[in-house]
Amino acid sequence: MVNHILRKYWKQNLYALFLTAAESGGIIISTVFLAEIMNSLIEQNSESFFSSFIFSFLAWAGALFFGYLRLRYVEKIKQEQIVELKDTIIEKVSKSTYSQFHERNANEYISWLTNDINLIEEQGFGHLYSGMSSATLLLFSSIAIFNFHWILLIVSLVLSLLMVLIPRFFKKKLDDRNSTLSSAFEKYVSRVDEWIKGFDSLYSYNRTKMIIEKLSKETFNVKQEKILLRKERTNLYTFIRLTSIVAQYSIILVTGLMTLGGVLSAGAILAIGDLTGNFFGNTSFFIDQVTNFLSALTVSRKMDEFVSEDLDQIESVCEYDFVNAITVKDVSFSYGAKEIKIPDMVFEKSKKYAIIGKSGSGKSTFLNILMKNYPNYHGQIKIDAVELKNIDFTIFRERFSYVPQKNYLFDMSLTENITLEKIYSKERVLQVIEDMALNEKSITEKETIGVRGSNLSGGQAQRVSLARGFIHAQDVLIIDEGTSSLDPKTAFLIEENILTNRELTVIFVTHHLNDSLKKYFKEVYSFDTNE
Repeated sequence: MVNHILRKYWKQNLYALFLTAAESGGIIISTVFLAEIMNSLIEQNSESFFSSFIFSFLAWAGALFFGYLRLRYVEKIKQEQIVELKDTIIEKVSKSTYSQFHERNANEYISWLTNDINLIEEQGFGHLYSGMSSATLLLFSSIAIFNFHWILLIVSLVLSLLMVLIPRFFKKKLDDRNSTLSSAFEKYVSRVDEWIKGFDSLYSYNRTKMIIEKLSKETFNVKQEKILLRKERTNLYTFIRLTSIVAQYSIILVTGLMTLGGVLSAGAILAIGDLTGNFFGNTSFFIDQVTNFLSALTVSRKMDEFVSEDLDQIESVCEYDFVNAITVKDVSFSYGAKEIKIPDMVFEKSKKYAIIGKSGSGKSTFLNILMKNYPNYHGQIKIDAVELKNIDFTIFRERFSYVPQKNYLFDMSLTENITLEKIYSKERVLQVIEDMALNEKSITEKETIGVRGSNLSGGQAQRVSLARGFIHAQDVLIIDEGTSSLDPKTAFLIEENILTNRELTVIFVTHHLNDSLKKYFKEVYSFDTNE
C-alpha cells in the first residue's frame, strides 16, 4: 500500500527530491568555495578572498532557502500520503460485508489507523525523506571529493553551546503544539474506536458511509495540527542553522582578515574536512534511513492484504416486492462440525410474529441469516418469489430494520442517533420519539448523548436503539430482546406501539413472551426443539 501511494504521488515526491538536491548542492558548493577562500588567503589575494567569500555565503543562503522550502513541503506531502493511507483503510472497512469485517477484531482496525500508521509516518516516510537528504549530500560530496583526489580529512566545526541554548527560546511554543497535537490525536483515537465498533449498527441500516464522513473530519484536524507542529520545528531548525552559518562565516571572515593582516597563517584543509565529513557521515546515515524505511514497509503488509481482498460477490436483482410473505423452509447453518437447523416459518406482510427459545437454540443464527450476515446457509428463504441470497445488500437494508440485543450509540444528538443523518420529516421524528417514550427533558435537552450513550441510562439507550430501528423500517422490523433493559410498564407501552403499527411486518425475538401481548401475534414460533 505504501508503494502504491508513493507511485501515486510520484510528481510530488520528485519535487521534494529536487528541493532536497538544491539544498544539498548549495551546501556542497559553499563548502567547495571554502577552498578558494583559503587559497586566496594563502596567496594574500584580497579580491579573490572577498569574491569567494560572497559566493560561498550566497550558496549557503540558497541552501538555507531551499532547505526551508523542503521541510515545509515534505511535511505537507507526507501528511497527504498518510491521509490517503488512512482513507483507503476506512473506505475498505465501510464497504466490507458483515463476514469480512468480522474476520478481524475491531481493535485491529483501530490499531492500523493509529499505532501502525504512526509508525509508517515516522519510521517510513520520515526516514524516506531524511534518506533523500543523505543520498543527495553523499552524491554531491563524492563528486567534490573526487576533484581533490587525495584529501581525506574530516573537520568538525560545531558551535555546541549555541545549539544547546537556542532550543530554550522555542520550548514553550513546541510544548504547546505538542500538547494540542496530543489532544487532537486522543480525540481521533476515541472517534475511531466509536465509529469502527459501530459498524454492525451502521451496516444494518445501510449507513456505513458515515464511517468515512465522521472520521474524515478528525483525520483532517490531526493533519493540520501536525503541519503546525512541523512549522514550529522548521522555524527552530532554520534558526539553528542560520545561527550556525552566521557564526561559522563570522569565524571565517575574522580568520581571513587576520590572515591578510599577517597575524595568522591559513591552510587549505577546511573544505576537504567538511566534504569528507559529509561523505562518511551520510554514508552511515543513508544506510540507517533505508533500513528503517524498509522495516516500516513490513508493518503495512497486513493492511495491504486487507485492502487487496475482494468484496464478496453477491448476485443481485434490481428490486424486489414484498407483497405476500417471507417463507423459511429447510434452512440450516453450519459452524464447523455443528449444524443449526431452523424451523420452517412463514411471515406474512404486515403481520406480527414472535420467536421464542432459550439461549443457544439458534435464534441469533436465524436473525443473522435473515439479515444477510450469514449468506452461506442451506435451504430456502424467499421474499415472495425472490431468494434472499439474490437480493442486493443496499436495497435490502433500506427496507429491513434490525434492533440487536446490544445497542450501539454514537456521540451525537438524540435525533441524529435515531435517524443516522437520513432525512425524515420533523413530525415523523417527534412521533417516533414519543412512541418510544424518549420525550423526557433529561434526554431531549442533551446536546449529545455521549460516546456509546454514556449520558443515558441503560433503559434510555435501549429506547434510542428501538427508535432507530422503528424509524428506518420500511418492510420488516426485527427486534432481538429489544426491551430487556426496560421496566415492565415502559416495555409494554413501547411493544404495544410497535405491534399496533398496521404497515410493518414485525418479528419479536424473546426468551419470555408477555402474555398480555400474545393477542397481537399472528404466530409464535418456538426454537426450543432445535437445541
